[in-house]
Amino acid sequence: MNKILVVGSMNMDYTIYCEKFPLDGETIYGKKRIVQPGGKGANQAAAAAKSRLAPITFIGARGDDHDGKTIENLLKNLGIAAFLKVCPDLETGNATIDVSDSGENKIIIIAGSNGNLLPSDISEDIIKEHEYIVLQNEIPQSTNARVMELAHKYNKKVVYNPAPYRPIDKNVFQYVDYLAVNEVELMRYSGAEGIKEGADVLLNEGVKHLIITLGSDGSMYKSKNEEFSIKAHKVKAVDTVAAGDTYI
Repeated sequence: MNKILVVGSMNMDYTIYCEKFPLDGETIYGKKRIVQPGGKGANQAAAAAKSRLAPITFIGARGDDHDGKTIENLLKNLGIAAFLKVCPDLETGNATIDVSDSGENKIIIIAGSNGNLLPSDISEDIIKEHEYIVLQNEIPQSTNARVMELAHKYNKKVVYNPAPYRPIDKNVFQYVDYLAVNEVELMRYSGAEGIKEGADVLLNEGVKHLIITLGSDGSMYKSKNEEFSIKAHKVKAVDTVAAGDTYI
């Protein structure tokens, strides 16, 4: 059975549900607030664990605080082997999320301990033990690069979800087996204006398999030799937070 390693962020999410987003300088009443674990890395590890299709390992960093201990316990309760660096002088990463009645969201992230997961914290032995390595953009890019280099060294498959967007060295794409982006990220990383043109740019940069999520329009797969699209199931959007992470 293929083992999956997720290296990434863990946050405590503070989510406020409201009828509509406030305008600049406006104060509104929210409907309710929910506090629950999040972070792209932890979300993706949790979704993978819940599929029960493979053993899941997670590498991340937390503060020496209540939020960090809570998330660690929840990961372990899902059967995830969690290797967490404890940063006593930093708070566990957190996010403030506003969700409107239309299902849209606005998110502000505090990196906290996530920003202190360093290349030196990555165990070469753990990389060797797993077949698939999943990465995102809520930990330092130098750490992502180190993981990719080790994965390439041991012929492991890298699944990279470069979100949220930030400028990256395009040389890393040669180490990526599966690149998963939304339409905005595709345009920004490729510099192209069309989906197919942008896909071709990233494939020429070295990406082997490209997956593009298109919201209500579904998703698209493209490689050098194959291309197809999948329609999305039609649902009433209630809350889109972590939908992309679950997709990964």
